[in-house]
Amino acid sequence: MKKILINILIILAIVVACDIIAGFVGNKMLMSTPEVGTLQADAYQAMFKKKADVLILGSSRARHTYIPSLITDSTGLTAYNAGYDGHGMNYALIVLQSFLERCKPQVVVLEACAAMVTDEWLNNSIDDVKHFYGLNKPLTNYVKEYGTWQLQAKLHSNLYRLNSTPTWMVKARTLPSRDCDGYEPQYGNLADTAIINFNDFKTNEIQVKCFEEIIETCNRNNIELLVYIAPSLEVTAKFQEWMKEFCHEKDVILKDYGCDKFLFSNRHQYFNDSDHLNDLGARILTNNTIKDIKCLTISR
Repeated sequence: MKKILINILIILAIVVACDIIAGFVGNKMLMSTPEVGTLQADAYQAMFKKKADVLILGSSRARHTYIPSLITDSTGLTAYNAGYDGHGMNYALIVLQSFLERCKPQVVVLEACAAMVTDEWLNNSIDDVKHFYGLNKPLTNYVKEYGTWQLQAKLHSNLYRLNSTPTWMVKARTLPSRDCDGYEPQYGNLADTAIINFNDFKTNEIQVKCFEEIIETCNRNNIELLVYIAPSLEVTAKFQEWMKEFCHEKDVILKDYGCDKFLFSNRHQYFNDSDHLNDLGARILTNNTIKDIKCLTISR
């Protein structure tokens, strides 16, 4: 019995030692992630490194739509696109809070879609960046407030926290470094397709609270907030109506291009797929956004 107990203690000691070593090495590698333009590397830049006058938040509909270089060339304001595919308002809030630890943007452009305020992306928005738990204060605070006790317990293990990082960290170090502004262009051309209507829409309490916190954070820090719904052939009328009422109630500027009847309606040459603009469409929408930014910054 004594021998079994000793063996168990040895095994536990080995596991703890491995966990400590994994945390030390993993954190060192994470905090030296090179700028190479991959999603994970861009998340590191958004949460720890980048500064900008104009911060763009959202999902892939932001990442593939708003072009920081055009904004800078036209307004003289630096810009960064922190959009991340398949991530909701909770991730957008974490990035905004992270940015404010380094700088105060003049303008936040928030690209919203239905999945960002439902439970569809609630968990993966955090799971994809869980390796930064304990390293990034806004993420850590979010998990402590909204995460289950099971998740909080598991994240105290470095082996669990870092279990998805080796592949992308190694890949990032094989790619050439480049100065990235977060925009990822798409060059496809969508063939004619019918508009797809979605009727199911139900908000998630946590995502809505994060949306409210984004608004409150911008107001508290005197940051201009522009909320957009980018053009799409996937229409969720209930979401658009909810957004209209929500933004009106919160006194937030909403530009809904999902209801556009002029620039993008039935113009498939501007779309890469049914839910994302291609580079040509992105340039058109970014130029419209620039006009809105100029109106706000001139009036400051």
